[in-house]
Amino acid sequence: MNEPVLLSIIIPAYNEASRKGPGIREHMKSIGEYFKTKDVSYEVVVVNDGSKDDTARVVESCRGLVANLTLIDRKENKGKLFSVQEGLLKANGRFRLFTDADGATPINTLNDFWKHIDAGENVIIGSRDMKQSKIEKHQPKIKELLGDAGNLLIQYTLDLRGIEDTQCGFKVFSKEVVERIIPQMKAIRWGGDFEILALAKKMGYQIVEVPVTWIDSGQSTVGIKGYIQTLKELFQVKWRMITGQYDLTKK
Repeated sequence: MNEPVLLSIIIPAYNEASRKGPGIREHMKSIGEYFKTKDVSYEVVVVNDGSKDDTARVVESCRGLVANLTLIDRKENKGKLFSVQEGLLKANGRFRLFTDADGATPINTLNDFWKHIDAGENVIIGSRDMKQSKIEKHQPKIKELLGDAGNLLIQYTLDLRGIEDTQCGFKVFSKEVVERIIPQMKAIRWGGDFEILALAKKMGYQIVEVPVTWIDSGQSTVGIKGYIQTLKELFQVKWRMITGQYDLTKK
């Protein structure tokens, strides 16, 4: 592609061919239709996280749905956030969005992000917990309660107070932030979201939070082990900060 890419869209994918209901194909179709209405250069980078089904074939079948598609077909499962990191670093855009394969946050949510992208903001994150957010289908109540409690713990442990939702899977980072922060990340399962934000804040980047529309697919595989792993990674990130294991050089 000759023209510079403004926005890269990174999608981590795992066992998408086995998904019931709307999945990555529908999401890719909506992305392609959305950008037909925008005078914006974009690319889509899908990272297949060692799927055990025909996810790679499903992604390949989507080439006619979006303008520019790259598939990273990794054979080993390493987790969603590892895949996000891999995709962010592989991408070419001046700004890089990662979004869930099921399209839980519809791509037209970007409408509220463009003004911040145009202003050159470096960290723009979606939030399901702002007053203006639209939750069209909620997660089970117990998961929402655990998520709210976990977010409070994250805010106070990593000095991210005021950020309503650190874990929403719809975030935009500038190329600069990707290149400075992503190579330093060590949380590859569930802690990557707050690790990125904690490092960004320590480095002096402003974090802009934007309300999103959210439609829970009901197919999350995160169980009690996932919450325990997240808690573990939270304190690992804190320890790495305390012991100076990150390069936090200011801008």
